[in-house]
Amino acid sequence: MASFLIRRLGHAALLLLVVSLIIFALVRVLPGDPVVTRLGAVAAAGSEEVVAQLRSELGLDKPLFEQYVAWLLGALQGDLGVSYSSQYPVSALIAQRLPATVELAIAAILIAILIAVPLSVASAIRPGSLLDRAASGLVTLGMAIPQFWLGILLVTVFSVTLGWLPARGYVEFGEDPIANLTLLVLPAVTLGVTLAAPLMRFLRSSLAEVSSSMYMRTAEGKGLRWGTAVIGHALPNALMPTLTFFGLLVGQLLGGVVLVEYVFGWPGLGSLTVSAISSRDYGVLQGVVLLLSAAFIIINLLVDVAYGLINPRVRVGAS
Repeated sequence: MASFLIRRLGHAALLLLVVSLIIFALVRVLPGDPVVTRLGAVAAAGSEEVVAQLRSELGLDKPLFEQYVAWLLGALQGDLGVSYSSQYPVSALIAQRLPATVELAIAAILIAILIAVPLSVASAIRPGSLLDRAASGLVTLGMAIPQFWLGILLVTVFSVTLGWLPARGYVEFGEDPIANLTLLVLPAVTLGVTLAAPLMRFLRSSLAEVSSSMYMRTAEGKGLRWGTAVIGHALPNALMPTLTFFGLLVGQLLGGVVLVEYVFGWPGLGSLTVSAISSRDYGVLQGVVLLLSAAFIIINLLVDVAYGLINPRVRVGAS
C-alpha cells in the first residue's frame, strides 16, 4: 500500500505542476490590463510614468517565465502573492472566503447523497415501477437544467412568490445558526440536485449490472428477499465504481460553486473569483483557481487511495 500511495502522490504533484502552468498562462491571455483597470483608463492614459511604476511594483514588467517561477516558489511556501486591487495578501482573502464555500460544498454533497442513494436503491428493488420511471425522469431533468437557471427558478418560487426563504445573503453559523441554515437551503439544493442527477444515473446503472450477477440470483434462490439482497450485497459492490465517479463529479461541483454563489450572494470563493475576473486581478484569480484545482486533485487522490484500500486488486494492478 505504501508504494501505491507514493505513486499516486507523485502523479498528483506532477499534475498540479502542469495545472499551475496552465492557470498562469490562461490568466495572462485574458483581455484587459490590471494596471489600467486599477488606475482607470483616463488616469492611465495621462501618466505613463505612474503606469510604469505600478507595473514594476506588481512585478508585471518582468519576463513571464520569471513571474511564473516567483509565483510558483511563493505558492510552495504558502504565499500566493498580493491582490492587485486591494493590496491584501491573496492567502488572507482566500482564508476569509473559504469557510463559506466549504460549508456550501458539504451541504450540497449531503443533499446529493440523500437524493441519489435511496432513489437508486428503490429503483433497483422495483425495476420498471412508477418510482423507477420517476427517478429516470428526475435524472434527465437534473442533468439538463443549468445550475444558474435552477437557482434563479428556486429564488423566483420560494423567495419571490411564496416568501418562504430569503433570496440572498450570508450569516456565519456561529453568529446565528438558524439564519445561516435558512440562507444555505436554496444554494445547497441548487448544487445538490444537479450533482445528484449524474450520481444517481451512474449508481442506478451499477446496481442494474450487479443485480444480474450470479451471486444475487443465488441469494434470492436461498430465500433472501430481493430488497435485502440489493441493500446487503448489490449496493456495497455498486458503490465501489460509483466512488470513483463521485470524485470526478467534484470538479463539476467546484465549477458550479462560482455561478451559484454569485446568484445567491454567497461570499465564498466563487464570488471572489467573479470579482477578480472583473478587475483583472491576476494574483487573486491565480490563487483561487490553483486552490480549487488542488482540492479537486486531492479529492481524487483520496478516492484512489480509498479504492485501493477497499479493492486490493487495484493495488496489484497498479504495481
